Amino acid sequence: MQDNTKRAKRVLFWIKAVLILFVLLWLQFIFVFLFGLYAERNILNPYVSAFLAMFHVVFSLCVGAAMFLSAVFFFIRFLSWLYRAVSNLRILTTTHFSPMSSVLLTCIPFVGYFLHYLIFNDMVKSQEKYMQQRGILKERFPQKFLNAWIILSILCFTVIFCRAGNVELLTVVLTAIGFDGSYGVGLFEKSLLVLIFILYVKSFSSYIKQEQEIFRIHTEELFRRHVDEVIREREIERVANMLRESENAGKAQTQLGPRP
Repeated sequence: MQDNTKRAKRVLFWIKAVLILFVLLWLQFIFVFLFGLYAERNILNPYVSAFLAMFHVVFSLCVGAAMFLSAVFFFIRFLSWLYRAVSNLRILTTTHFSPMSSVLLTCIPFVGYFLHYLIFNDMVKSQEKYMQQRGILKERFPQKFLNAWIILSILCFTVIFCRAGNVELLTVVLTAIGFDGSYGVGLFEKSLLVLIFILYVKSFSSYIKQEQEIFRIHTEELFRRHVDEVIREREIERVANMLRESENAGKAQTQLGPRP
């Protein structure tokens, strides 16, 4: 069993970086909407409007490039962590997915996103079952966060599909309750993306907390076994030395013979 702590921390760092960038895009979307309202009412100075428009373009390019790089680094680190996490679990217990199949299924475009829920859920159940059997489970995994993550993901993909397919049902609904149709759909979609990342960060953080606890206890057990083995070897060596000394003393007495 190998230590997976460093990989987990790197994954958590990059996924938080992507989350922060999504929050920035969410704030930018609100800013663009407000900017559009002010521009329509001719409230802003033309120079200010031109500056804000240029800033919006530069900001979008910078955030987009940063998000792409962060997503690439996150995905590479994540696959490395996933392979090692499943490998460690299979040393201690059983899982429905092997390390390689977990990585390959997760890499499948679009479908792999939803297959990862099954893989992650299987890892959670296997890990908690092992901890319960060993009596080391201190806090249960928050399954509600993982379930909410997949539900909101399905909803988000549905919204994206409706927009791509020019399905105006959501626009009509949002307009009926008082939101601007196109803006409401965009804000709803980006809000879902932010919530999805927050839920996954919560789920991932809880899992690696249990993973680190298992590794700590496993390492302590190996250390104790090693200490016990060293003590046993030293005890055997001490008994063997005593036997040799006893035999040598007996031979010496035999060679000297009985005293007259």
